[in-house]
Amino acid sequence: MNLFRVILVLFFSCTLTIAYSQSIEAIKKKNEKTEKEIAYLNKLLNTARNDQSATVQKITIINQKIVKGKEMIQSLTSEIKYIEKNIDDNESVKSGLEANRKQMLDFYAKMVYETWKKRNISDKLVYIFSSSSFSQAYARYKYFEQVQDYSKRQLKQIQQTNDSLTKINTQLAKLIAQKNLAQSKISTQNNELIKEQNEANKYVAELKKKEKELVRKLNAEIKNRERFKKELEKLIAAQAKKSGSKNSNYKLTPEEKLISDDFAKNKGKLPWPVEQGFVSEKFGINVHPVFKQVKLNNAGITITTSRNADVRAVFKGVVTEIMFIPGDNNVVIVRHGNYLTVYSNLVEIFIKKGDTVNVKQKIGKLASSGESSTLNFQVWKDKDNLDPQLWLTPW
Repeated sequence: MNLFRVILVLFFSCTLTIAYSQSIEAIKKKNEKTEKEIAYLNKLLNTARNDQSATVQKITIINQKIVKGKEMIQSLTSEIKYIEKNIDDNESVKSGLEANRKQMLDFYAKMVYETWKKRNISDKLVYIFSSSSFSQAYARYKYFEQVQDYSKRQLKQIQQTNDSLTKINTQLAKLIAQKNLAQSKISTQNNELIKEQNEANKYVAELKKKEKELVRKLNAEIKNRERFKKELEKLIAAQAKKSGSKNSNYKLTPEEKLISDDFAKNKGKLPWPVEQGFVSEKFGINVHPVFKQVKLNNAGITITTSRNADVRAVFKGVVTEIMFIPGDNNVVIVRHGNYLTVYSNLVEIFIKKGDTVNVKQKIGKLASSGESSTLNFQVWKDKDNLDPQLWLTPW
């Protein structure tokens, strides 16, 4: 019975350890990913700080850092909860093992005591040969043998329990150290968030002093975006007409149909058009980070990345247009069947109209804005404007 209980407790302990390892591994991977993102944002921010003036770009980077910092705190809090649950489970297993060991030790002590009480008649030969029959002598012989075997087994079980307790105590020490480390990281991250929020508030206050001038520029940008969208719609309609379509949808060749189907199958799996960066403005209506009364309509997503970063195609396709748009620099449009991807704000172009490009092929270099660069990336299906972030693999 004791052996069964020890095995049961050990099995329970191993099951807990495996389940904990799987859960904590997922959290740690998420933490590592967030730490890399924060490190990249720090790099962008440190470069941006070379310019002493307040910029929306700095505020955007800081705000993203705050978002990632909060994600890190939330993830570390989840890690602590898992650790605390595992500590409780290990304590429970430890209590079970200690209770089982006490029971075995008590029983073993009684057995030793009973043997000691019979020490005057414990000589095996005398006790055995004093039997009244052969069967009784054999039974007495077997009794001594069984007592000796049972004693050995009991000692072995006690030793196994002691070994298990040592392992449990070692595991508990590791868990407590992990918990303390996670709590220390949360404290550090909270301090960072306070500093970053104060820095962002300082830049916001500086920019609000120039509100009239900056809002005027923003209104001009809103008009530029509207003009650019209309230009794209005209271009898409012209390409559809040129393809021989009798409606507004582009008429596909059999080869283009295959590419179009492949593109659709890869929704949520496409590589990002830059190697590193973050979405600083989402698809659709966005409230300006400083001037809340200003709303910007984004036909794609704006990705902030390193200064003069390379831009790459997200899927195989044909370059159908390269044009210059005031406020957006050079724009490259790649057709993937009846899908289009649009890359704006390129200062240098590596391809030409009519070229076939492959996945991740470099198509140009971004213009710099201060100490970083921004790419406006759009996805269209015929005349429908789509949310690009839904098409890209999660970062």
